[in-house]
Amino acid sequence: MIYFSTGQAAKKLGLTVRTLRYYDQIGLLHPSSKAENGKRSYSETDLVTLEKITLLKNLAVPLRDIELILHQVSIDELLGIHQQKLQQKASEIQRALEHTHTLRNSIKIEGELNWKQLLPLVDNETNVKSSWMDLLSLSLEESEILQHDLPKMENASADKWISMIKRIQLCLKHQRAPQSEDGQLIAADILLLSAELFGQHTALEETFWDIRKSPEASSSLNLYPIDSEVLQFIEDAIIFYEQHVKE
Repeated sequence: MIYFSTGQAAKKLGLTVRTLRYYDQIGLLHPSSKAENGKRSYSETDLVTLEKITLLKNLAVPLRDIELILHQVSIDELLGIHQQKLQQKASEIQRALEHTHTLRNSIKIEGELNWKQLLPLVDNETNVKSSWMDLLSLSLEESEILQHDLPKMENASADKWISMIKRIQLCLKHQRAPQSEDGQLIAADILLLSAELFGQHTALEETFWDIRKSPEASSSLNLYPIDSEVLQFIEDAIIFYEQHVKE
């Protein structure tokens, strides 16, 4: 049988020598061999037990409880529990990343964090799909389109719309009308983006833009509220475009 010194065992498992000695001291794991000079040696079986202990510690199981379950749980069962824990952490990290996108995109639009509008978006994470279906009387297919494809503030696909909003804000700042050349270029680009998003669902597109005009409804559906002046610019630009340019 192969044996490992305390230092070798600690190195293989990413532990410290002090940790191994503490486990020996409290009776959690005694090394298989102890020489008269006090030198400890760990067998391969000891290393497997140490792996179990490490997994249980990663699952936040107290040391006092680890000894009770140590020999009742297989490595496969431990790995299954550990996998669930990692998946939970991965979900938490993904949501944190989405929140970070929301913060950065808010700054892109506002120039600073607009907490009054931002906090409801971060907090309002439950039953969003049901809200789409209930509020807009949508089919499951339509709610799926909006739930997964809309450029919400937390996803990277919002960049195109953020750029559009900033272009509109510049037009408003320099008093360029929706009927101006800049306004009509914006209208054409918005229609293209909407076509990408909604496809043949024209009724859904109209309903969505009606909801977009309401800050309360937008917030309830986890969408970042757009300034009323920006929305009015979009509406006027598109109406003029469809009446005079598109044809």
